[in-house]
Amino acid sequence: MKKFTSSFSTKSIPGPNDVIVSINDNKEILFNKESKQFLQNNINVTGSAIKILSTDTHDVYLTNEIDELSDNQIYLSKREIYPFLDETSLTIISRSFQIYDWAFKQKFCSRHGTVLSEINDDLSKSCPDCSRDLFPKMSPCILVSVTFKNKILLVRHNNEIRNLSTVIAGFVELGETLEECVIREVYEEVGLKIKDIKYVSSQSWPFPNQLMVAFKAVSEHDELTLDNHEILDASWYSKDELPTIPPEPSLSNFLIRETVNSLI
Repeated sequence: MKKFTSSFSTKSIPGPNDVIVSINDNKEILFNKESKQFLQNNINVTGSAIKILSTDTHDVYLTNEIDELSDNQIYLSKREIYPFLDETSLTIISRSFQIYDWAFKQKFCSRHGTVLSEINDDLSKSCPDCSRDLFPKMSPCILVSVTFKNKILLVRHNNEIRNLSTVIAGFVELGETLEECVIREVYEEVGLKIKDIKYVSSQSWPFPNQLMVAFKAVSEHDELTLDNHEILDASWYSKDELPTIPPEPSLSNFLIRETVNSLI
């Protein structure tokens, strides 16, 4: 994975070695059908370009829709772009979409309805009726792989993606720690009491605006009581009988693989 450093500037200008991410008003991203890349260079930027990431060799800029496209360029939705992503490109996509929402779409103060200022180099915007600067928000969300003896618990959520089996997930509530959220979500969704909660990893996730934080935990028993509003079904699986799980480069895929590799 190429190492990127979060960097932000509204005053920098793209150089010849820099690359550009373009997102249109429909929140589709510019994609080159020939190179299979969404990072563009040597394109005519028609609006403002914002520096959002840096590497040792080049910077990444974000802009809105490009007026003139070549025959190889097309705008694709998030769902359409996903098969072309790896861990590096997911990092870029995540920051791009989340900053795009804040920089180009969030135009009014949620408290007063007043027009916000243009974005500043610290990512803030100001409202003339507020006493403080406003910053973009993200939603923390936990993932937790639960094991009992030599098996992992995988669930199918009662949503539009019902063919994938994955770990338990949930949004962190106000005033709640990450560990408290893990305990609550597991008990609410499958009725298990857990112990030995351990942090694994995290991932920025732009579908739509989340910070995913992954944990492992051990269940005290294997009897399941499902919340049928959230969970379609749930089962315990050995490492050799896994169902269809979320694809790479999702953190859920990494967490499941990491967990089953530790099973006997």
